[in-house]
Amino acid sequence: MRIYADDTFYQESYLEGRQPVIRTGFSFYVREASRILDQYTFGRLNELDEVPDDVKLCCCELAELGYRQDERERQTEGGKTSEKVGTYSVTYASEQTAEQETASGIRCILAKWLGNTGLLYQGV
Repeated sequence: MRIYADDTFYQESYLEGRQPVIRTGFSFYVREASRILDQYTFGRLNELDEVPDDVKLCCCELAELGYRQDERERQTEGGKTSEKVGTYSVTYASEQTAEQETASGIRCILAKWLGNTGLLYQGV
């Protein structure tokens, strides 16, 4: 399996001096992002000799999305998304809703970085 971005690219080219979102486990999240890229590009990226910067940037943003999703899940164990004390109120999010939000986020990121490249094209 090909990994489309590395920590150096993430720090220097994607973040451009900003603080990193992914604090630990970058290699795990970038591997998962690369797997998503392979899925949505139908393996076309493996055929390229050189990975375009747009693919690397997309990979970094997908990795951050995965990291944020994991952080959100850790903070909302049990599905609780909010709680109000005065006149007690609790809000729960379903697992299905969270999965739909993640899938929507993935599609938006892919369209943003790869929409004009032809890599997402499903036809022949």
